[in-house]
Order: sequence, then C-alpha cells, then structure tokens
Amino acid sequence: MKQWFWFFLMSLLTLDVYANTSKKISENAKTLESKIETEKKIHGKLQDIADDILEEEKNIEKIKEKIEHLSQNINDSQESVQRKQEYLERMVKDTQLLSLKKKDLEHKLIKIIAEDFSFYLISDSNYMDNEDGVLVDEVLQKMDVIMRKEIGQLSTNYKQINDQITSQSSEIKTLYTEIQSAKNKKDELLSLEKKRESSIAQLNAKKVNYKKQLDDIAKERDEIRATLEKLKIIKAQEETQRLAAENAKKQKIQEKSVSTDKSDIRQIGSSYQNSHVKKYVGEKTIAPLESYRVKRRFGDYVDPIYKIKIFNESIVLSSKTSDAVVKSVLNGKVIFAKDTASMQKVIIIEHGDEIHTIYAHLSKIAPTIQVGQKIKKGYVIGRVDNDLTFEVTQKNFHIDPLELIGAK
Repeated sequence: MKQWFWFFLMSLLTLDVYANTSKKISENAKTLESKIETEKKIHGKLQDIADDILEEEKNIEKIKEKIEHLSQNINDSQESVQRKQEYLERMVKDTQLLSLKKKDLEHKLIKIIAEDFSFYLISDSNYMDNEDGVLVDEVLQKMDVIMRKEIGQLSTNYKQINDQITSQSSEIKTLYTEIQSAKNKKDELLSLEKKRESSIAQLNAKKVNYKKQLDDIAKERDEIRATLEKLKIIKAQEETQRLAAENAKKQKIQEKSVSTDKSDIRQIGSSYQNSHVKKYVGEKTIAPLESYRVKRRFGDYVDPIYKIKIFNESIVLSSKTSDAVVKSVLNGKVIFAKDTASMQKVIIIEHGDEIHTIYAHLSKIAPTIQVGQKIKKGYVIGRVDNDLTFEVTQKNFHIDPLELIGAK
C-alpha cells in the first residue's frame, strides 16, 4: 500500500512539474511571437529610416553638385575680382587726388573772382583822368581778359574733374557690388558645406541607430528562442518521466525489492505497446534532403539515464548544409501545411496506397505550397536549417522511412 502511495505521489509531482514547464513554454512562445511581431513593426520603421537615409543621400548629392558649381564660378571670377579690387584701390586714390585738385581750383577761382572784382572797382574810379589813368585802364582791361580766360579754363578743368569723380564713384559702386556678390557666393558655399556636414552627421547617427535596433532585436529574439529550446528539452525529459510514472501505475507491483536495470526498462511511446509497424516492400524513392546523415533512427531507443525504452516513430536527418531544400519523396497531395507550436513548420502529404509522409521542423514552407495542391516527386516543399524530422505511415502502420528512401 505504501509503495502505491509513493507511486501516486510521484505521478502527481511529475504531472505538476510537467504542467509548470508546459506553462513556461507557452508563455515564452507567446513572448517570442510578441517579439517577432515587434520586430516586424520595427522593421517597418527601419524601412522608413532607410528611405529617409536614401532621401538624405540624394539631397547630399544635390548639395555637392551645387557646391561644385559655385566653386567653379568663384574660381573663374577669382582673378577678375582680384583685378577689379586692385583697380578699385587705384580709383579711390585717383578720386582722392581729384578731390584735392577740385578744392585747389575752388580756391583759385575764388581768388581770381575777388581780384577781378577789385579791378572793376579800380577801372570805375573817376580819379584817373590823365594819361597815366588811360594807361592803367588799358592794363586793367588786358588783365581782365587774361583773368576771364583763366577763370574759363579753371571752370572747364573743374567740370572735367567733377565729372570724372562722378564717373569713378559710379564705377566704384559697381565694383563694390560685384565684389560683395562674390563674397555672398562664398558665404553661400560655406553655408552649403556646413549643411552637408550636418546631413552626413545625421545620416551616420541614423545608420548607427539602425544597426543598434537590429542588434538588440536579434539578441532578444535569440535569448527567448534559447530559453524556449531549453524548456522544450526539459519538457521532453519530464514527458519521459510522466509516461514512465503512468506506465508504472498500470503495472502491478508484486515484489518489494528494487528491480534490476533490466526490469527498470519500460516501454513508452504513443504507439510502442501494441505498436503497429510494417515493413515497406515497395519501390525505393528519393530522400527529402540532398546531403545528410541519420541523426536519429526509427524504432527502439533506450534512454541511458532513465533506463526507459522509447519507440521512435520518425527519423531525424541532419543536413550537411544549412538552409537546405526539402523535397517531396513521392507524387501526392498536400493535406496539411502550417506552423505548429512544438514542431515548427509541418507539411503532411498524402500518396498512393494510403501512404502519408510527414516533414517537421521546417524553417520555411515554400510560398507555392497550398493545402489541396497536387505535387510531383522531387517538388520543393520548403527548407530546413539543420535537422529534419521525417515520418512515414501506411494505413494504420508506421514504416521505417529509411526503407522507403533506400538508405542505411
């Protein structure tokens, strides 16, 4: 009775631990799905960033073209601006000299006009009625002619200098405008260069952010998948223990002593007891993978730790190349193709003679595959990262897949 109690207690504990692990796997699977969904959304945002980067690169190219154009214009006009600058300096000096001459002429004109006025006063005097007065009058008249002539010449010179100053002032203004235009172009060039540097800095910052987000997402996804894989391994071990406990409950204990290693070996499997196995006698066909090794075989397997006999209804083929193509081994019709919680992506194909082939742990299902679709032998149905789980049934019997594909 006590022994039955301990078996019952162990069974309850095993079931409780198994349920807890299953819950953790379910939670982690949901977290992984959430991360993948978040990754898709971030990929959408990252695509927007990538579009912005391309747009900025186009803008930078336009700025570069404008910089090159302005640089060429400035280089072409540099010598001309330099010559005009030197000419401007000479004109400014000449204008200053002309201004001095203008002032000197103004003083001379004022002096001559004053002297001319004095001569008029003298010539109009009534005290000169003798011969000397007549002589003085003639002299004054001649001096008046000379002074008037000198005034006219000075006036002409004054007008020429004044016109020259006006002309040079206008030319100086034009030169200043041209020089300022060249300086403005140079300032525009410097502004464009700064804008380009700023755009490049923003572009690099976005690229760094782009890479960091991708790295963070990949790291989180890998951690969750690693946790999920560990939990699946634990679940498999707990499943083995649970099945062992259930099997032990069904057996009648007749001896109180500890059983030997041989009696400890229990036969467990979804179809081990009363297992329906049939030897395949038909024609051999192709393997689902081009290059592979048999990692797990069909039939009995004794767990070395728990001394439990497990019946493998499928085989595991390990591909020698990553991302390997998986092919249908026979003509048939696809009756199942979807992602599952524990076996990743799975495809089941129905063939003649009531044969079914199952392909599990696929990393990708070919986009052309649809349920109800008829396919030929060798048709690519998907891809596998490393290990392919391959199972074959006929009616209610399991068949060793290696017999079907003619491998050892």
